Amino acid sequence: MPTPRCARWCGLLVAFFLAVTVPRSPGQAKPDTVITALGFVERTDSGGWEIMLPQPLTVAGRRVNLLTARGNTEPYSKLQDRYVKAVGRVRLAPREAAFDVTRMEEVLPEGTGRIEIHPSFNQSAIITLSAIPNRFGWRLPDGQPSGVQPLLMYTILNHGQSELDFLFRTNDVLCVEIRPQSQGASWQTALPAPTRSRERIMIRLGGVYRQFVEIPPDAMPWPGEYTARVTLCGIADYTAETQLVVENP
Repeated sequence: MPTPRCARWCGLLVAFFLAVTVPRSPGQAKPDTVITALGFVERTDSGGWEIMLPQPLTVAGRRVNLLTARGNTEPYSKLQDRYVKAVGRVRLAPREAAFDVTRMEEVLPEGTGRIEIHPSFNQSAIITLSAIPNRFGWRLPDGQPSGVQPLLMYTILNHGQSELDFLFRTNDVLCVEIRPQSQGASWQTALPAPTRSRERIMIRLGGVYRQFVEIPPDAMPWPGEYTARVTLCGIADYTAETQLVVENP
């Protein structure tokens, strides 16, 4: 199942190119220099390529959530809709951060939770849950918004001998809970399937089901450690967990 653009992550995320001036600190990229970026490779409406960065980079004092592909674009088509680590040269322009890639590879997000299940003799699946990023702060040291766009990526890989077919009674297909590891109330939500039939999921042999969940600030309002738990609603076997940390500015 293709990964939607940031603006289409389950119909929740809104892509934006955030540019705010912040004090320069060690490790910030200079303009037209080599950087390493982590994000999702996406096709643009105009046929070009871009990399969406849930955790923005700081380039010449500007916070950047979006890299626009320039130069060699061959690696992008092979990694469309994947989470990648990309190395290349970035050049700032008034309306974009142009990125000339030199090396790109798919990577597993840090801290991904993983379980393998066998619901029946001919059914087998691997369920993973990633928080991207899994450590972040909502604000910068100067009190300005950091521009982070955290999300959960829930994936089912069918590697059994039959299709996996789920039919739900309502549109509540994916159930999500984020709870603090210290005291405090948990945050919960439920989402429909990102498919034409919003009450049904079918995963073919060798197929992958992937769904994204935006993490709003009120889900993790305070600095500290949290646990995210995601499952197909009413089907406990398909549950995965991962850990997140909200840092102090």
